[in-house]
Amino acid sequence: MCKLHDSMVWGIYAGLGTVLGALFIFAKKDWNSQSLAFYLGLAAGVMTAVVVFDILPSAFLYESYIKVFSGALSGVLLMIAGDLIISNKSSPPRTLSKLGYLIMLGIAMHDLPEGMAIALGEEMKSRTGMVIALGIGIHNIPEGMAIAAPLIMAGVKKLRVFMQILAVALITPLGTILGKSLIYELPSLIPLLLGMASGIMLYLVLFQLWPQAKQKDLQSGRWGFYLGIVIILAATFV
Repeated sequence: MCKLHDSMVWGIYAGLGTVLGALFIFAKKDWNSQSLAFYLGLAAGVMTAVVVFDILPSAFLYESYIKVFSGALSGVLLMIAGDLIISNKSSPPRTLSKLGYLIMLGIAMHDLPEGMAIALGEEMKSRTGMVIALGIGIHNIPEGMAIAAPLIMAGVKKLRVFMQILAVALITPLGTILGKSLIYELPSLIPLLLGMASGIMLYLVLFQLWPQAKQKDLQSGRWGFYLGIVIILAATFV
């Protein structure tokens, strides 16, 4: 029960990153390219180190390598499906508002498995769930900005946008509940789910976080990435 509570708390914090991103848009806050790249790189470093030094070693302890790799592949395919919804260019939206809602749908699909990743990390050790939530929360800030910007530009009222983005943010803690339920009801699925969490996070790093950081400012992104790695190494081995 305590672990479920902890997972829910971290899931809520991670989800609120989406709301925070929207608030920046509401305030017309201009992001410096270097600082945005640094924080995106930091999230990428944190998530990469968590996968390499925490999740995969724990998953391999179950000696079910097929389940681990199958889970990782499933996580990647799930994230690809979400990205295809966002970036489908065969039928582009005719208005900014449609674009905003299309992005919102895709991000909502991302948030559910991300919440599950937090729950799985929490199952291993409290710190792992926390750092996964930190990485996801940072990643969610630009996602919230991506949802809010086209909707605000399309003239949608800020209160309506805020409530809709808040609903999207709640999907992450719902994912933690789902993750915990699967762990307790079907413990044999743990290596599969850990593999899925790894696939989800590595996909986010390789195809979302790092490309965005590199595009903003490569050097700042690198410093953030290195710092993220160092933070997790220190927390793991010191």
